[in-house]
Amino acid sequence: MTTRQLGSAHSAPPMVRLLRTPIRHVLPRSVLLLRYVSAAGATIILPIQAAQDDKLLVVLAGHAEDKRWWRHFRDAAPAQVCLDGEWHEVIGHVAAADSEAASLYRRRFPRAPVRDSATFVEFRGGPGMPASLRGRSLFMRWLTTVTAGEFTGFAVPAVTGALTARASVTTGIVAILIAGAVEGTVLGLSQAAVLRHALPSLPARRWVAATAIGAVLAYVMGMLPSSTADRWTDWPPAVLALAGSVVGVALLASIGTAQWLVLRTALPRSASWIATTALAWLIGLGVFLGFATPLWQPGQPLALIVAIGAGGGLLMAAATSAITGLALWRRLP
Repeated sequence: MTTRQLGSAHSAPPMVRLLRTPIRHVLPRSVLLLRYVSAAGATIILPIQAAQDDKLLVVLAGHAEDKRWWRHFRDAAPAQVCLDGEWHEVIGHVAAADSEAASLYRRRFPRAPVRDSATFVEFRGGPGMPASLRGRSLFMRWLTTVTAGEFTGFAVPAVTGALTARASVTTGIVAILIAGAVEGTVLGLSQAAVLRHALPSLPARRWVAATAIGAVLAYVMGMLPSSTADRWTDWPPAVLALAGSVVGVALLASIGTAQWLVLRTALPRSASWIATTALAWLIGLGVFLGFATPLWQPGQPLALIVAIGAGGGLLMAAATSAITGLALWRRLP
């Protein structure tokens, strides 16, 4: 039996080799390898970009009239796809342009130029296809991974705030916002590391970017009252209370709203994620303040102050992760 790699002479073979190395982890998870045996007995290996949803993979055969590989699947035929470095059995079949598979591809890649007469090939998992992460396993992996990510990310603005305590107001604000972006990025990466196994169709890069943007917005609103305090002195108490409530709600909902704009592409009817994350951050911040505030006392050694803050940060991260993890557990049965 012979092995042949399809694609342009300049791009396909290097991509095939790249997807067989550990470097594949830097590529989008939607980029996979497809392997099947042609009618002539040749083993065909080619890179594909697939929309994923549980056990369904969908590939667009771009310029299908000039391609041959998809014709092998006009009748259902076995194949293999390489996911996370392992080959898994699938069954491939050409799908109609108005099918569920085509709709999944359009949702996953909304900016892709897809013609009305486009040709799609769907691949459904066989016995060797790994099931999506669900239930208690999902919750435990989310709790451990995201707690570690948020705790690590939280340390960045905490240390930045301590180092810039005596700096100018402008310098301090800029430094905290940059640190907030780092915190959001680390949190988004840890969450995406779990969600890639629970919601394969979720665009991980957009999730991380949205989380970072949401974190920056949260820090902007968190610093707004103190940085503009001199402008609020003549406002009536009732107006101040209302304005503070609006800013507080916006702060708590900032990350959840930014994430939901990405999550809805992979999980319909997921707007409750905004309220879930807002509640999680409210409780998490309450846990942090409830733990650290009574323990911090004037004149304490720096090491003790840092240890108390670290303990509070760990509890805060665990609380927020537990609440959001439980929500995912219930939303993804």
